[in-house]
Amino acid sequence: MKQPVRDRLRPQCAPRALLALVGAFALAGCTGTLGTSGAVVYGYPTAYAEVEPVQIETYPRTMYRGSYAYLVDGSWYYRNSGRWVVFRQEPPELRHYRTRSVEPPRVYERDRGYGYPRERPREYRRWR
Repeated sequence: MKQPVRDRLRPQCAPRALLALVGAFALAGCTGTLGTSGAVVYGYPTAYAEVEPVQIETYPRTMYRGSYAYLVDGSWYYRNSGRWVVFRQEPPELRHYRTRSVEPPRVYERDRGYGYPRERPREYRRWR
């Protein structure tokens, strides 16, 4: 006869099961880019970035109050006290840079004049 589940569970296994559950969630890739907590940087609200964007040095940047601010997908990333923060409200200096200096991404249209050469029509001759 089978034992009920509650009789098979042992209290000493509970910490290991909890640790395995937490590890599974951590390895599942459930990470965000912004934390819920933040700070106020130069009077503007920010959120702490948990993950630095990949190759942040390749994004448009401008000098803001002694350090570079990077424009990544419409958000400004800024290094503050050794941590990356994202501005929740865009400062006027950065808005001015974004609207005046950053070029929009190029849209390449297919040029109709160039491409593969057209094949000449074949001429068929009858052999006599």
